[in-house]
Amino acid sequence: MPKIKYYIVDVFASNKYEGNQLAVFVDFDNQVSDTQMQQMAREINFAETTFIKTNKANERFGVRIFTPEHEIPFAGHPSIGTSYVIAKFLLPKVPSQLVLELAHSDIDITILDPTNIDQSLLFMQQAQPEFREYFTHQEVATELGIDLADFNTDLPIQEISTGLPYIIVPLKNLAATQNLSLQADVFQVFLEKRKKYKTNSPTGHSTSLFFFTNETYNLDNQYNTRMKLLENGRLSEDAATGSANGCLLAYLLKHDKPTIKATVEQGFQMGRKSFLYLDGSIKNDRYVLKVGGHTQLVSEGSWYV
Repeated sequence: MPKIKYYIVDVFASNKYEGNQLAVFVDFDNQVSDTQMQQMAREINFAETTFIKTNKANERFGVRIFTPEHEIPFAGHPSIGTSYVIAKFLLPKVPSQLVLELAHSDIDITILDPTNIDQSLLFMQQAQPEFREYFTHQEVATELGIDLADFNTDLPIQEISTGLPYIIVPLKNLAATQNLSLQADVFQVFLEKRKKYKTNSPTGHSTSLFFFTNETYNLDNQYNTRMKLLENGRLSEDAATGSANGCLLAYLLKHDKPTIKATVEQGFQMGRKSFLYLDGSIKNDRYVLKVGGHTQLVSEGSWYV
């Protein structure tokens, strides 16, 4: 019976069993089809599962990303976690840089300390942001059932994408993030009304919500965030969202200041502490969006196909 190698890692995590879970399959021989990849991702049932499909001279790697529901063109923690697996297990020597070829764009990965991959930060540079429509605080409050007093109305609500779309929502404080109580059917109606649900969006992907506040649990961090998404008809939350944090970084560069270095805490409200490191700048309308974190190895094994 044929089999392929896989690894499970926790991404944006300081310790095992924190951060966001990821399964990484190595399939250079193309043993699994599109249908099988989707079935395997559904069986694993993490937020995302990746398949490393090609190796181009130990510098560029073709990677595909699946949620339990469908294939997606880009995602953050899969980019970091997959790069960790490539660097640690698939190359003769850990490099300082490599490139992932994803469906949306090529993603440059930097490994800050190649001599100690298990302790090193890995940074990905995301694609140029697409700034989409604005929303009023009142309409979001009314249609999603959020108390208007919980918003930080000094900052706008805007949809941004660097490969996946997020509506960035500024909240006043931690209490506001803790009080979030969304209903899946209400959220779906909100998206469908604006052609942002998977059944009527131009891309076939649903837009997610990304909430942030500059009040944090840990005083060493600058932002606390939560990500809410609809998948398989349910409202879910992500423990650590690299793609959304790249959009947050673009948002902050546009609406706050032109250079940012910050640490984001995410997943605290769901018991999976995550830390994401933002490093960005804007000059002549060009954005540098770098999001980094640590990866923890959890397991490795063989999958029968």
